[in-house]
Amino acid sequence: MKHRQIYLLLVAATFFWGANFNLGKFLMVSMSPLAAAAWRFGVASVFMIIYMLLKEGFDWAGAKKNIIPLVAMALIGIFGFNVSFFYGLQTTSSVNGALIMTLNPTLTVILAALVVGERITWRQSFGLALSMIGVVIVVTGGSWDALINMHFVIGDAFILFGNFCWAVYAVIGKRMVKGMTPIQVTAVTMTIGAASIGALALLLHTGVTHIPSVLNLSAIGVMAFLGTVLAYLWWNNGIKTIGPAKTSVFFDLVPIFTMIIAVSLGEKLLVAQLVGALFVITGVFFSSGVLTMMLNKAPASAIPTR
Repeated sequence: MKHRQIYLLLVAATFFWGANFNLGKFLMVSMSPLAAAAWRFGVASVFMIIYMLLKEGFDWAGAKKNIIPLVAMALIGIFGFNVSFFYGLQTTSSVNGALIMTLNPTLTVILAALVVGERITWRQSFGLALSMIGVVIVVTGGSWDALINMHFVIGDAFILFGNFCWAVYAVIGKRMVKGMTPIQVTAVTMTIGAASIGALALLLHTGVTHIPSVLNLSAIGVMAFLGTVLAYLWWNNGIKTIGPAKTSVFFDLVPIFTMIIAVSLGEKLLVAQLVGALFVITGVFFSSGVLTMMLNKAPASAIPTR
């Protein structure tokens, strides 16, 4: 698959993740965070296993050889990230949470440099800075007071830890998993992660055994198939093809898509949100190499991955 296609699929993945926030908000009206997460990943793991078996089968030898990094990815990147995220949102504000989440690409770039040995270029640094500035503008509405008057609580620490978990997930997949396809890696880590979240949900008696309503099941189905199976497949494929550092910069598009979907549902769009979105998109294009490709009119495959 050429890099141009990789970039488009990464954008699609972040769109579905952005939609997950809107769907998740709908689910939180009648479901606990852990129950919703357990149902989402439980359904997604079933989809993923079926797709893997039909597409390419299962490499038992490869899974056995990579069992330690696969379990680590599942417990850190799926269980750790999602549990930290949902619990974080119980006590922190949406402004704080969104701002802290923009640190993820930076954390991934730094970890990729330290663990994988990927070089941090000036283009990546500049693009990440633009994206972070853009998201700050979006989530604060361009208000300086909203930024300087934030109060940090335990939920902020949860979300920061969740971001670290997601960055580690990307780096482990690139550095330690050998000889397995993105489909197989996604299926195994998603299944282990779903089982872990489900076990915690049962232990804490969160109502995970109750069958959700038809509307909730519909939302869960969309989140599971589009916002989990396809999004994780495309994300892991991006990590394998262009590396965790370049892939991670697309994560800053998530709050932008969340904003666009919210506006389409009736929320008002502010000038500050448009300006911030422009900063984010430009930053992603710049640090991923897409902007250079477009300006030079060169094939994406010609862009160096390191």
